[in-house]
Amino acid sequence: MASGDSKGEICTVGDIYIFTVNVSEFAPEEVIVTSTNNSIQVCAEKCRFPADVDPMSVTSSLGKDGLLSIKAQKQTAKGPVITDSIKEVKT
Repeated sequence: MASGDSKGEICTVGDIYIFTVNVSEFAPEEVIVTSTNNSIQVCAEKCRFPADVDPMSVTSSLGKDGLLSIKAQKQTAKGPVITDSIKEVKT
């Protein structure tokens, strides 16, 4: 989960695994669930940087306390304004 201290639980009912996590603070359209092999990911946090951010400068770090910090530079007045960019950020 990408927000707060929410932790999910997994349980077994017969031959079915059930994973539950509290996402009550989010609207249904804000919750994204992805599945790869035997791993699932629930994401429900979205943040929008101001319009003058350089999307290619995004970096992240994960502290020992579990706090994820994401940083991005402001664009210089000379640089082109990029409205959409996708960049994989590795922690």
